[in-house]
Amino acid sequence: MFILVAGVSVFLLLTASASGRVSQAMAKAFEGEVIRRRSEQVTLTTGMRTDYWLDVRTDDGEVMSITLPWRIWGRFETGDRIVKRVGERWPST
Repeated sequence: MFILVAGVSVFLLLTASASGRVSQAMAKAFEGEVIRRRSEQVTLTTGMRTDYWLDVRTDDGEVMSITLPWRIWGRFETGDRIVKRVGERWPST
């Protein structure tokens, strides 16, 4: 019984942590230019995973890397102007 309760507790903590990252991302807004697209293969104990990033130079001069799913990452090219609005999860052109 203890193992079940501990497992559920860990699951809830992980879920809350992930939703906090999504909330932070949705609260952020910026405009800028894609300066680099990149992907990286990561080896896990369960297989391979590919992570996708856009490096963006914002209008404020900040350079940031944002992680995106493949289907969103594929919409952008280096040099594209992008806008990320508050409340939206992903940027758009």
